[in-house]
Amino acid sequence: MTPTVVVDLDKVLLAGDASTLFLSGRLRQAPWRALLLLAAAPLLVPGAMLPWTRPLAARLLTRLAVGGATATDVESVADAYRAVLARRPEAAVADAIGSVRAHRAAGDLVVVATGCEQTLARGFLTAIGLGDVDVVGSTGSLRPLRVRRAMGGTKVEMLTERGHPPPWAAVYSDSPSDLPLFAGMPRPVLVNADERAATRVTRVLGRRPETVTWR
Repeated sequence: MTPTVVVDLDKVLLAGDASTLFLSGRLRQAPWRALLLLAAAPLLVPGAMLPWTRPLAARLLTRLAVGGATATDVESVADAYRAVLARRPEAAVADAIGSVRAHRAAGDLVVVATGCEQTLARGFLTAIGLGDVDVVGSTGSLRPLRVRRAMGGTKVEMLTERGHPPPWAAVYSDSPSDLPLFAGMPRPVLVNADERAATRVTRVLGRRPETVTWR
């Protein structure tokens, strides 16, 4: 069986927040779309503040920012990321990208599992040349009304539903919120985490996770 490696997105492959980085690139391409986003702010801002509506707010934000047909959303999002990465290349974490490529070269199956809205995640991966990596991310839609947030235990469920059940050969994350993914895994890896996070993970797992600093 092919070993599976699970990798988080925000603060692992992407230095910062996916939505913020996307908007920075997109509004530089089409400044007038800021007017649409401002008009929708009374809906988007409260939605983004509530954890269980955040994926829906992110999806609506993406649609308003890119426009056009939904079939082209991933490539439009990727274009926005490319625009901002041309000015801020450090936002794509080179060490993390190198690790993903090394795992794939070794024959491992890499899956990105993230709380980020799935279209944004796919767009970022496309922009950095990893568009063929499978993504399990948060989803939100209005028709039908459906929201699912890929966090903690739900992330494990969603990975399993997509055909990537545990155990995994390695799990890379920046946060103890992914403890349900770390549990029982041979190689839990905390990325750019402080000692407090490492201590919390150690307490729950009963052993210290591997820690790496990636830039």
